[in-house]
Amino acid sequence: MAKQTDAVSVARRTARVLTGRLDGDDTYRTVRLRGTTDWLLLATVAGGGRLRVTGQRDIRTGPDQITVVEPYVPHDYGTDPAAGRWTLRWAHLEPRPDWLPLLDWPSVAPGIRQLPIEHAVRDRVVANLDRATVAARSGLPQSPQFAMNAVEEVLLWCDTQNPRRPVLDPRLLAVLEYAGDHLDRPHTVASLARIGGLSATRLAHLAGDQLGTSLMAHIQRQRMDLARQLLIMTDLPIAEVAGRVGYDDPLYFSRRFRIATSTSPSAFRSASR
Repeated sequence: MAKQTDAVSVARRTARVLTGRLDGDDTYRTVRLRGTTDWLLLATVAGGGRLRVTGQRDIRTGPDQITVVEPYVPHDYGTDPAAGRWTLRWAHLEPRPDWLPLLDWPSVAPGIRQLPIEHAVRDRVVANLDRATVAARSGLPQSPQFAMNAVEEVLLWCDTQNPRRPVLDPRLLAVLEYAGDHLDRPHTVASLARIGGLSATRLAHLAGDQLGTSLMAHIQRQRMDLARQLLIMTDLPIAEVAGRVGYDDPLYFSRRFRIATSTSPSAFRSASR
């Protein structure tokens, strides 16, 4: 039988989100003839599930897909017999109006939408659903907001995989995340290409095609954005700000900052306070 205890114990109703975990064996099945009034999101961690729709072929959902069921659509889903087990994270959503575009996924059957998803993005989706579940059971007055924020991040990560949007190559995504986490380090296209497992030429082409600018120009903007934040929010010396955004030479940093903002770092800090 399905291991329901975990799902029930970690799921708490927040203002508009209910999340949980489930580990179902080959007997697990849920049927709701009238569906629910909210959206149901299913993120498979291991094994696989199947969704049955009257008059349609079964919809399979595995670790390579994220699936949502629209409100009032009858539910008939369970473990895919071919998989024998279904480990998943689930969420019932009453989305805010600004979330609806994030749920504009391709339809695979009436009332059922599905996205193909890269494993690295799937892992982020699962981590954020777990974060929503932990937040909901924390008992903090802010727990509904924490849970909503985590689920919004789930939908934003899913949106990076939506074929109706420009989809970033996962290798480029890995490069951008690495560079963004290490803006204090010197980067070149060649060094970052090793992070993505690409040639420097291929990475440069990908960045140009998918970012609309060169990779180094994109990273330069990130450096300047972080520099602005540090200048506004901290009292760090200009030289230390420069180091934190990847410039060993404070004078060169100041020149680059002036090109980006038409003002010096010190003048920018003064004007922001």
